[in-house]
Amino acid sequence: MSDEAPILKIELRPDGLRLVGDIDAAGVDSLVSHLDPLPGSGSEIVIDLSDVAFIDSSGFRALIEAHQRAERIGRQVVMADPSPAVRRLFDIAGLVPYLHVRTTDD
Repeated sequence: MSDEAPILKIELRPDGLRLVGDIDAAGVDSLVSHLDPLPGSGSEIVIDLSDVAFIDSSGFRALIEAHQRAERIGRQVVMADPSPAVRRLFDIAGLVPYLHVRTTDD
């Protein structure tokens, strides 16, 4: 078993980003650099969270800041298909009504 912390992998897509791993203090700087400037050119920036196992407060902050920047310029950041664990953390933090969280079931 490795003592290494999980690494956040970020895949740039035409409409946004696909994230894999944990969004925590170890990888948040890389995420922030991919979100500023906001990716894509459409009105929606899709952040695929289906393969994210965990998000901490630094990850929430990065996503909230991207959401706020997008809103100011008439765009929308969509948190797409968060894993059950991440969806639960969004719920606990009270962010579901604020952020645009979308699942394929919606």
